[in-house]
Amino acid sequence: MASLVAAAFASPACGSEDPPTFPDDDGTVGPAGFEPAPGGMRRLLRHEYQRSIAMILGDAAGDAAAPPNDIAQQGFDAIGASILSLPPQPVEVYDTSAAAIADAVVADPSKLAELAPCVEDASPAPACYDEVATELGRLLFRRPLEQAEIDDFAEVGTFAETWHLDNDVSGEPFASGLKYQLTAMLEAPSFLYVPEIGGDPVKGLRALNAYELATRLSLFLLGHTPDADLLDQAEAGDLDDDTKLRAIAEDLLSTADAKVNVETFYDELFRLRFLSETPKNGDDFPTWSPELAEAMRQETLLLIDDVVWKRDADIRSLYDANYTFVNDALADHYDMPSPNSPVQPKKATWPADQNRAGFLSQGAFLAHQSGPLRNSPTKRGKFVLQFLLCQEVPPPPSDVVPELPEPPAGGATLQELLEMHMEDPACNSCHGRTDPVGFAFEFFDTIGRHRTMDEGRAVKGDGALDDIGEWQNAAELGALLAESDEAAHCVIKNLIRGKLGHTETEGELVVVDDIGAALTEGYSLQKMLVEVVASPLFRYVGEPR
Repeated sequence: MASLVAAAFASPACGSEDPPTFPDDDGTVGPAGFEPAPGGMRRLLRHEYQRSIAMILGDAAGDAAAPPNDIAQQGFDAIGASILSLPPQPVEVYDTSAAAIADAVVADPSKLAELAPCVEDASPAPACYDEVATELGRLLFRRPLEQAEIDDFAEVGTFAETWHLDNDVSGEPFASGLKYQLTAMLEAPSFLYVPEIGGDPVKGLRALNAYELATRLSLFLLGHTPDADLLDQAEAGDLDDDTKLRAIAEDLLSTADAKVNVETFYDELFRLRFLSETPKNGDDFPTWSPELAEAMRQETLLLIDDVVWKRDADIRSLYDANYTFVNDALADHYDMPSPNSPVQPKKATWPADQNRAGFLSQGAFLAHQSGPLRNSPTKRGKFVLQFLLCQEVPPPPSDVVPELPEPPAGGATLQELLEMHMEDPACNSCHGRTDPVGFAFEFFDTIGRHRTMDEGRAVKGDGALDDIGEWQNAAELGALLAESDEAAHCVIKNLIRGKLGHTETEGELVVVDDIGAALTEGYSLQKMLVEVVASPLFRYVGEPR
């Protein structure tokens, strides 16, 4: 196995092939000041691993795949996969997963036979292990294998088959050999890790080679590794040409996998995947349930689908849409007319008297960004600033006690208590930005129901920040975000963070601005994805970290 590991990191995927270059007409790359993020490698994310296995080896193998859970850093799994080392326990999980996938393939080798027909022969010859290593390895490793790698993986199969015969084990000897060969290939670093090293540096820039670019393209747009057709296009040099690259990206975006990938991106960004586990006090909120939470998740995903795919509208429409998608239970939750649909959500207009608009008025946001007992303008405002505007919110000073002041004799709403809290300069450094934004949502309770009173006093929804504007309620704040270039550029930054696995560097911000400027007809997410793919920050890396 040591030789397999050594081969993995000496492979063409690590930059030994001549990479394509994408200079401008004057010979420069990108705008003045462009400096890409460092090169390196990251592990495949859990969903990328599972979807890649299903694509290459079939649904049964994909169902058997059970890699370790991802660990987010800076709010994103991909960043965690880029910077965290692999402790011993997940290594064992990968081993178990590889064996389970191999068992599923051996039980039904029909999908593998599309790559290596010999696996369905009555008595496969030893050369079948070479064929499996060559054909399957190209898809698993996202590049052609070197002969030494083919020999090593074939040797695993023949050794296991010989051991099977020598020990008079029941079953087919070739099945044993194939199982251990597949297990070895699925545990190899060249499958588990995505290298992005590029070629020799030119003025500090390393262009990704064709295989690295194809892999980044497929993971970015589809959420799984490249199929044979995309690898063929990479080998033919189609990714070297800007026009062809854009056309390929547009073709990929027309697939069902692209829609699933966008859904996965927003499942993470909007914290939808955690919604059903969000705790609420059962005495105060008896209607809260995993089923209601799942209806809220579907509500948001349907809004995203409508904006991104059905209408191909400005992605900022997510913040000011005057409609949503509800089933009977969710309509009752929002005090809206019933759509007479117990399960399937239907499109419905928000009630005019509730001042709701877009995602930030949906239960998915309002419930998750609250505590078990009461609202949290701080959490709600912090989420908007950090993940919708990409503004840095400093951590609280270590010597600050996070307690609200005692209510005055006449009582006080949560907003009034927080406004008193902000009078302390030490508290104002953070709360002075987060809480005014969060006040926009005080017309909605901890699980997203409309309200007009808090602690027996009338609530307000007003707030203001110099760089955002003024608002009186959530709908007005949503309208401001829907007109904000900063909010649009934040989507680009979130794509870099959530899909490329790093926080945008100072030297990439000029490219982010260029991508935004190229979207002259509105910030369509589909067009934004193509512009990111065609940009130098997608094709180049710096010195490996």
